Amino acid sequence: MTGHRRRPRDWHPLAAFDPVPGDPDAILDEVAHMRQVASILRQEAKDLRVIGQGDGLKGRYADALRHGADGLEVHLRETAERYERVHGHLTGWAHALEDLQSEADRILRNAQTVAEFDASDDRHTKGDHHHAKGDDHDGKGDDDPLAGHRASLAKVVAQRDERAAHFGSLIRHEIDDKIKDSPWEWFKDRVDDWSATISLVVDAMSWTATVIALVALATTPAGWVAGLAVWLAVGVLAGHSLLAAAGDGSWADVAMDIFGLLTMQIGTRALAQLRSVRNATKLAAQLAAEEEAAANSARATRSVRDRTSAVVNRRGATRAERAKARHDRNIARAANLRAGEHASAQEAAAPIPEASRWETVRMGGEKESMRLHKDIVRMRSSYPNHGAVQTASEGAEGHKGRFQASWAAATAVDGWDKGAGSSDLFPRKWQYGPYGDFKGRYTREVGSSW
Repeated sequence: MTGHRRRPRDWHPLAAFDPVPGDPDAILDEVAHMRQVASILRQEAKDLRVIGQGDGLKGRYADALRHGADGLEVHLRETAERYERVHGHLTGWAHALEDLQSEADRILRNAQTVAEFDASDDRHTKGDHHHAKGDDHDGKGDDDPLAGHRASLAKVVAQRDERAAHFGSLIRHEIDDKIKDSPWEWFKDRVDDWSATISLVVDAMSWTATVIALVALATTPAGWVAGLAVWLAVGVLAGHSLLAAAGDGSWADVAMDIFGLLTMQIGTRALAQLRSVRNATKLAAQLAAEEEAAANSARATRSVRDRTSAVVNRRGATRAERAKARHDRNIARAANLRAGEHASAQEAAAPIPEASRWETVRMGGEKESMRLHKDIVRMRSSYPNHGAVQTASEGAEGHKGRFQASWAAATAVDGWDKGAGSSDLFPRKWQYGPYGDFKGRYTREVGSSW
């Protein structure tokens, strides 16, 4: 603290001594000390956790030392939590006491002003009293000009006693707690007990998901395998979140897991949009094929239609000649329609182009995405002058690019983490020390920041 606030020592004419005693600044000094002690306890608990979980301890007493370190770590952490809660109550009491003392001091100053003014009047006029009215004097005490001030001070004293009892009760509750675990502390202790197993399982799930992604580069996996990869990613996120919340894992791992799931979502949406573009382009291509085939057939039968029209319109044509001409013209029109329908059916039945292995790798092992895009490109080139086909196919490159970008980003992040980070499944693998230190900076137990 920078200094302590001065308060009056002479409480005449309201009291013989300070009716609201106490030193808020000294209390806040103690609060700062308790906060420092709590921080030290948490750091010591963290160091003991390293000892309890360390593999370097060897010898006859190694197991006993690990067990003792684990138990002491729990108690230090619990004690730190009690320190933190108590210093919170003390801070509240210090601020309340300071406000009440300020009010009491104000009442004293007003009372002293009234008393001095009343004494001055007594010296100049006898029997006729004119009293100055302070902030708290209501004018009712003609025999005692300070009655209102004494009543106001009594209220402040009563408030001080009430606040003291309130915060005292809270502090006694914490002191009498006997270091009983809160539900969160109990939960964290269970996570600590199983942290090694949880880390191993999470690491195994993460590597399995990576292997599935690598296999997908060479072959298109079954649908349930792709679904398994998604569920594994969700399980890895849940495990890392559990460990990070308990202070046994890094929140950086949680952030990377969320990033991986987001890229999956972006890729899935891009694939769905690419499929929609291909379906719309397919419908437009069927219409284009029908129109082109019908137009070509009409050109081929133009001489027939011209000849039959001339017969029908000729004045000297007999009824039989006109009937035959109409029949030939209808046959030509029907042939045009059949040509268009046949071409539309052929386009509808056209298979989706195959994708080479290299093309599939470029799409992150997603063969369907590459095949859909190749089909869109084929239809564009087959009907270059048909506006509906060109319009329907717009956006295909954008969706394909988003799919590839999401796959590339997820692969880069996962590859770096697997290559440079530590692994519970492969404890002897090479790891990049500064990367581990970076992740360690984001290891923090929920509720430990004050």
